[in-house]
Amino acid sequence: MITWQILLAIIIVGLSIILPIYYSYQKKIEKLKLQNQLEESKHVTEREKIRVYIDSINEKYRAKRR
Repeated sequence: MITWQILLAIIIVGLSIILPIYYSYQKKIEKLKLQNQLEESKHVTEREKIRVYIDSINEKYRAKRR
């Protein structure tokens, strides 16, 4: 009877140590993924702005040549 109680106590203590570490690691990974997505979206918006600017310049010159 004592051995199963000791094993149960060891399992509970082990899980109480391992689970918070695991969840904090998962949070850190999720935060990094979100940061990468944000950086990627910034690059896309900058490229989009450049493309729109170049298109507007092209339209101005096309209008002048007509």
